[in-house]
Amino acid sequence: MIIKKRNMSIGRILYCILCWTLAFLAPGCGLFDHEADDVVIVIGSTRLTRDTLKREMEFIGGGIPAPAKHAGEAKNLLINQIIDYYLIMEYGKENGIFISESEFQTHLTDIKKEYTENAFQKALLQGYVDPALWELRLRNQLLVNKVIGQVSERIAPPSYEEIKRYFQENRNEFRSPEMLRFRQIVCNSKEEAENLSNRLHSGEDLEELARKYSVAPEAETGGEVGWVAMGDLDETMENALFSLQIGEISPVVKTDVGYHLFEVLARRPAGIKRLPEVIDEIESKLLRQKREDFYREWLKELRSDFNVKINQAILDKLELS
Repeated sequence: MIIKKRNMSIGRILYCILCWTLAFLAPGCGLFDHEADDVVIVIGSTRLTRDTLKREMEFIGGGIPAPAKHAGEAKNLLINQIIDYYLIMEYGKENGIFISESEFQTHLTDIKKEYTENAFQKALLQGYVDPALWELRLRNQLLVNKVIGQVSERIAPPSYEEIKRYFQENRNEFRSPEMLRFRQIVCNSKEEAENLSNRLHSGEDLEELARKYSVAPEAETGGEVGWVAMGDLDETMENALFSLQIGEISPVVKTDVGYHLFEVLARRPAGIKRLPEVIDEIESKLLRQKREDFYREWLKELRSDFNVKINQAILDKLELS
C-alpha cells in the first residue's frame, strides 16, 4: 500500500509539471543564444527562435502528430496558443504585475507539502525536467494566472434581466422528464423484507424502519434517496416506483442490490423547469460566454498593443512532430 501511494504521488507531481510547464524557454531568460535571423515570432520584448518555438509546439501538441489533412489547422492553433501565453506575460510586465517571492514560495510549498523531497526530485527526473527550469515555468504560470485573475474583474456578472431573457428565449433547453422523490429500505434477504413489509402495512413508519434495518447508505437519513428522473434507474426499480402513488408502499422488489421496499414522497410531471430551478445554471452559462467573449477581444487588443510579428517564411518550414 505504501508503494502504491508513492507512485500516485509521483504521478500527481508529474501532472503539475505538465500543467505548469508550457515550453523550454521563458521570455527574456537568456538560456538560448541565436542569431537574429533565427527569430520566428516577436511578441513585444520577447523573441521566440526556431528551436524555442519548435519545442513549444511539440510540448503543447503532446508529441502526437496530427493527421496530414489537419496538420495546418493544428499548427495554427498551437502557434496562437503560444502567442496568447506570451502576450499575457507581456501585459503583466507592462502593467507592473508580478509574482513576489513570498507568493511563489507559498505556491511551491503547497505543491510539495504532500511529498518527500526525494519523491519530488524523482518526479522531476522522470519528466526530464531541470528543477531550476521547472521553478521558472511555475513562476511564469503563476504570473499568467494572476494577470487573468486581475483582468477578469472587469467582467460584469450577468444581470437578472439577462438570465430571465435567456430563459424565456431558450425554454426548450430546460425540459425535464417525469421525476419523483422516494425513500427505501434495502434488505439482504427476501424473508426480512417481507417481515418489514408486514410491519409497514400494520402502520409502522418506513423512515424509522429504514434507519434500523436498511443496509443501503441512505439508511441514516431514513432511507430517503431524493429526486430521480425517468430513465435514471434500473428498469425493475423504475417500473415499481413510477407505478406508485404518493405515500403508497411498494411490494417487495428484487434487484441485483437486494430486496427493496419503496415509498414515493413526491412527484413532478414532465415539463419545463421553473426559472428558480435553473437560474444558477443559466448564470454560469452566461458568465462563461461573457468570459470567452471578453478574452477573445482582450487578446485581440494585446496583439495590436504589443506588435506581434511573425517571420512567415521560417514558420512555414516548421512542422509538427
